[in-house]
This record gives sequence, structure tokens and C-alpha cells, in this order.
Amino acid sequence: MELKQKRNSNRIRYVFGEDEVQYSLQDGSGSRSFSVDYTDISRDRQSMEERNAWLRNVALLWIALGVVQTSAAWFSDHVFKLAFWVWLGAFCYLVYWFRRTSFIILPSSKGNLLVVDDTTGARIVQEIESRRAANFRRDYDGLRPHEEPLQQRRRFLWLHKEGALSDAELQQRLDVLDHGAAGENGSNARLADSCSTEPLEPVSRWRGRNGYFYLERNHCFNAHALYVLTRFSFSDQFPR
Repeated sequence: MELKQKRNSNRIRYVFGEDEVQYSLQDGSGSRSFSVDYTDISRDRQSMEERNAWLRNVALLWIALGVVQTSAAWFSDHVFKLAFWVWLGAFCYLVYWFRRTSFIILPSSKGNLLVVDDTTGARIVQEIESRRAANFRRDYDGLRPHEEPLQQRRRFLWLHKEGALSDAELQQRLDVLDHGAAGENGSNARLADSCSTEPLEPVSRWRGRNGYFYLERNHCFNAHALYVLTRFSFSDQFPR
């Protein structure tokens, strides 16, 4: 997909790929182009207005020339009449003042992306934001059983901050995490209750500075490690 913009001396081109966007800019001072991943483009939005400095300089020069001619006519003939150059310079300065180009600036890791603020520019920004969110979700979204719930929660909050998840999508994922944690705690409690009636067998004992540490187990030792940790104890007397 390719989108182009043209305003005054600015020529902007965006080519959208699957993982990155190709950006090129040509203006009166030169040209620049680079490719950047969507996930390396910031959510921050800045604005900039550009006017034609050359037109301003010419307008001021003509106004100055007209003032000189008007002054010369006054001192020589005592006739006050604005010179043609004053009117022409004033017109050019009005054109300079009202003819401006507004840009949206998208910072990225490789430099700023300039987008002319018009209907095509709105399409460009929307396309970048949608592809950026899709790439973030592809790389970082989803439940991961090997990851701690707290780490997953932080990851989802970060995706929400980056605009990859809406408020509703974030809440849905947090609810799944909360329900999963509640279910796991209930399972652990039921497991502990079922094992509490079984006789304990000593596993290991060792002496500390102020007493004895010991670990005991029953038939649930291999069923759930969390229950075994609850049987790690301390006593000031050697257990029998």
C-alpha cells in the first residue's frame, strides 16, 4: 500500500509493509528516506506549521524598495504616493502569512515522520496506528502459561499504554488472569485439605543457629510442590 502527499515544495511518500513503513521526503532543502518498524514509532504526536520563507523575504525587500521610492518622491516633489513596490510587497506578505502548511510529526527511532495535516494525512496516521497496534498484539499479546501472572498483568498494561489494547480488551485479559489465579488458589486449598489427613514423613532436618529446620511430606509431595513448601518448618526442639 502506498500513499503520497504534495504541498508546495514538499513531496512525501509512504509505502506500508507488513512489519515496517518506508518513508521519503523531498523539499526545497533536499531529501531524506528511511524504513522503520511500526513498533519503533512513538504514540506521541507533535505539530508544526511551515511557511514559505523565500516569499516573506521577497515581500520585505519589495516593501523596503517601495518605501525608499515613496520617500524620494516626497522629498523631491512633495507628493505622497505609495510606490507600486509597496503594494506588491504587502500582497506577497499576506500570501506568505495565510499560505501555510500544517504537519503532524510522528517521532520514531530513526527520525521524525512528517505527515501533511489533510485527509490523506489522516489516512496515513490511521494506517500507521492500526498496523502498529497489530504488530504489538502479534508479538506481545496472549496468555503465556510459563509467565508469572504479575508479569503478564504488567505486559497487558503496557500494551494498553501503547494503544495496542482498548479499555475493554485490557479488562477482559485482566479478568482472565484474576479468574485463573482464583481457580489456582482454590485448587491448592483443596489439595492441601486432601493431604492434611495423611501422615507426614520426615524428609530432611538440619540445625540452625537458634533451633532446627525440618521438611516433611506425605503422598502429595509429587502432586503439587506448593503444598510441600507449606510443610517447611522451624522449631527450637529437634522433631521426633
